[in-house]
Amino acid sequence: MPPGADLTLLQSPVARMSLALLAIDIDGTLVLKDDSVTPGTRAAVRRAQADGLGLVLATGRRYRTSQRALTALGMRLPVICLGGALVKDAAGETIRSTPFAPAVVRALLALARQHGLALLLQRDAHARGGPDFVVDMAPPWNEPTRGYAQSAGAICQPDPAPENAPCEDVLLVGCFGPRRPLAAFQRHVGEGIGPNSDLGSVLVPSQRTPGWYLEITAGQVNKWTALRRFAADSGVAEEAVCAVGDALNDLPMIRGAGFGVAVGNAAPALKAEADWVTGANHEDGVATLIDRLLEGRASKG
Repeated sequence: MPPGADLTLLQSPVARMSLALLAIDIDGTLVLKDDSVTPGTRAAVRRAQADGLGLVLATGRRYRTSQRALTALGMRLPVICLGGALVKDAAGETIRSTPFAPAVVRALLALARQHGLALLLQRDAHARGGPDFVVDMAPPWNEPTRGYAQSAGAICQPDPAPENAPCEDVLLVGCFGPRRPLAAFQRHVGEGIGPNSDLGSVLVPSQRTPGWYLEITAGQVNKWTALRRFAADSGVAEEAVCAVGDALNDLPMIRGAGFGVAVGNAAPALKAEADWVTGANHEDGVATLIDRLLEGRASKG
């Protein structure tokens, strides 16, 4: 539904409820490609905080790279990161993390090697120490993997045999490359890799490198399961949550939230599931959403 449609947030039955928490995706939603935030969006997010609207970022990024968005906002906010596997409070303390079973990590490494793909094993380095992520060196690295690892520098640990490590702190498994080999790997992951290996995955265009990115999470981990629990811990009902995003890894929270919003540059499948479509990220779409949410809150005051 386009932003100019007759149904607005204020006319919607959901919007007339007390929306108390706004979850904002980072890439493609809050920030531009250079990690900047438009002045209009920055001002709107600050107005939302001043008005008492709860705010949380929800992203597939690592916690460290999520800080770039907070720096651009000039704010400290809670962050649901690594696709929902890690939740940090505004001070950077870990609220919750959901790691893979070590046997599943080892099985994924073996399967990826059969496809000639190098996996990235993401961790909570801020809580546990060590690197942000480990990259399997056994398969040859493609250019996106090499570029991602090199840009990370010392916070990336190349490892020729990561399966020999304990593997008990892996929160998200990622993989860069062309769409076709990643899709084939994703299909095999979906077919199961052994007992107790319930996995979720999403294949999306990569925001930071050429090609595509495959994100694999443990069990029922996704942005919505983490956001729903964060809301409950904050005393906020699911119906009082608004979520906004642009990509398929945002789909669970767009479906689950009381009001799910897609930005104008979102994937068509996400727009089709959203309750409302705001402007694109470069058109202050988040600011448009926030202004309408605040207007709705004021009308109930």
